[in-house]
Amino acid sequence: MSHEPAFPRAAEIEQSLELLAEHGDPTPLVYARLFARHPEMKPHFWRDGDDAIKGEMLARTFEAILDFVGERRYAAMMLGTEMITHEGYDVPREVFATFFATVRDTAREVLGAQWTDGFETAWSELLAEIDGYIGVPASHVAQAGEGLGERSTG
Repeated sequence: MSHEPAFPRAAEIEQSLELLAEHGDPTPLVYARLFARHPEMKPHFWRDGDDAIKGEMLARTFEAILDFVGERRYAAMMLGTEMITHEGYDVPREVFATFFATVRDTAREVLGAQWTDGFETAWSELLAEIDGYIGVPASHVAQAGEGLGERSTG
C-alpha cells in the first residue's frame, strides 16, 4: 500500500541525503561542525574514540529524517522523546535543536555544486517543521557563514 509522503519536498531531502552518502561517511564532518559551533558538547563523547557512537546517532538521525519526510510512523514523536533523553545527557534543548541544521550544513558543504536551490528550500522548510515538533525555534539558526566554511547560497 502506497502512502503520500508527509512532507511535500520529501524527494529533495531524500536525494540530498543519497548524494551525501555517495561521498562517504559524513560522521566526522557532521560532528566536527557540531563541536566547532558547540565545543561544550565534545566532552560528552570522551568514550567514543572510534566514532561508533557518533555514527550510530547520525544513522538514527538520518532514519528519523527519512521517516519524518516519508510516512511519519514514529519520527514526530521521536523528536520530542530524544530531546528529553538528551537533556538527561546535559545537552540543552537549544543545542539538540541545531543538530538537524548541522546535518543540512554539512550536506551543503560536501555536495558543493551538487547542492541545489531545491535542496536549500526543502531543508529550510523541513527545519521549520521540525521546530514545530520540538518547540525550540533554533534548528535553523546555524545558517551559511557560521562554522566550518559553509558556502553562501544567496
